[in-house]
Amino acid sequence: MPRPIEVHKVAIESVTDSGGLADLIDEGLFAADDVLAVIGKTEGKGGVNDYARQLADHAFREVLLDRGSRTPEKVRQVPLVWSGGTDGVISPHATVFAYALQGRYAPLDEPRLTVGVAMSKMIGPEYIGRPAMVEKVAAGVRDAMRTAGITDPADVHYVQAKAPLLVLESNNDAKERDFDVWTEETRTSMDVSNSTPPWASPWRWERSNAPR
Repeated sequence: MPRPIEVHKVAIESVTDSGGLADLIDEGLFAADDVLAVIGKTEGKGGVNDYARQLADHAFREVLLDRGSRTPEKVRQVPLVWSGGTDGVISPHATVFAYALQGRYAPLDEPRLTVGVAMSKMIGPEYIGRPAMVEKVAAGVRDAMRTAGITDPADVHYVQAKAPLLVLESNNDAKERDFDVWTEETRTSMDVSNSTPPWASPWRWERSNAPR
């Protein structure tokens, strides 16, 4: 039976603030090693060069390293999904998913919240916006289902995935390996990546030499 899951939301007071996560661990609500994933909203505009996401990512991983026993490689495998930009009434915050401490909750027969996490295989620039990307993400979702103890896809009610984008460096990398990319426009690639597969037209796919 999967372990019970707790979900906590903490404020982010500055771009490098991870005090909310540290406080939850120090108060004994869960252990650092039991953090499964974090979904957060950071300051900034959310564009390609919005480095608030990287700063938040580093700050939260430092807490997991300092207060836990996982190796740096294991901590790097914890999904931290950051969305940049808090215009309007949105405040910077993070939602933390973690296993509850052992014995805190009695087992129940009724369905309850469970969470599975997984890292997909590497999505190269030539895959973005194409069926091969869909297949890699789908395989990752199936891995997450197994981690969560879910066997019926009908029991999956929410999937959070972080989509990659294309930049000059990645575009050049694909070309050096004799592949093309869906688009060389960075901001357009964000939309294409988030919308795959609807944007992957058969015509463009046949014209492409990207892996299938």
